[in-house]
Amino acid sequence: SARPKKFHRPFRTPRILRLCSSLSGQPMHMSRILHGVTRGARCTMEHVKLACSYSTPASGPAQVALNTLADNDGATHQRRRVGRGIGSSKGKTAGRGHKGQKARSGGGPKLGFEGGQTPMRLRVPKRGFHNPFSRDYQPLNLGRLQEWIESGRLDGSKVITMKDLRDTNAVRRNIRDGVKLLAKGKEEFGLDNIKLEVSQVSEAAKSAIETRGGSVTKVYYNRLALRALTRPEWFASKGREVPRSARPPPKLASKFDRVGETL
Repeated sequence: SARPKKFHRPFRTPRILRLCSSLSGQPMHMSRILHGVTRGARCTMEHVKLACSYSTPASGPAQVALNTLADNDGATHQRRRVGRGIGSSKGKTAGRGHKGQKARSGGGPKLGFEGGQTPMRLRVPKRGFHNPFSRDYQPLNLGRLQEWIESGRLDGSKVITMKDLRDTNAVRRNIRDGVKLLAKGKEEFGLDNIKLEVSQVSEAAKSAIETRGGSVTKVYYNRLALRALTRPEWFASKGREVPRSARPPPKLASKFDRVGETL
């Protein structure tokens, strides 16, 4: 006699009703109820609606808690796991096909490769140039200098060096090649007998200070000597001697009054 065919028996309704009635008043995600009751058995839409009606309170506002928060249906998807057998439609070659550059590990052309033709980065002409002899100065305006002296951050009775400007945050701390004094705020500038030592100064700023009995000295420091001037403790922590400043290049010698001195 032939064996009768086995069918999946749907779960009995009283079982899910008993569970949902025990959870009445405690909102619960529908997937957790179905997983705990059906355990893989088939169910009908009527059973699902019945379970949802018993899992939430019939009256009153919906309760929201950390254990009831869930994404909307379709908001998240599980990623396709490749190389898990031919029945998954992405087994064996895992969707990469047979051989070739794209089938290899890390395969694919490099970024910007256009099949052998001249890429865009080489077809576009160059513009401008880079000056290897340029110097990067931190700007300091007369208005900021006057504000710092009047507020007591800087002592106007002594010579103000670039170390004083850096320590009081009058300029940025990453001084690369020095400080340049500019003339913004010269109309309101009213300090007398101010003495400054900076790398460069504009003509308008220099005349504004000299008309009130002050002076501006353009001092040359290379980058190593400028670090020794502004951060001498760095060399002491490394057990090194504080270096002296080098002489300026011949093309820059006329732009400075003298060579700076380190501490």
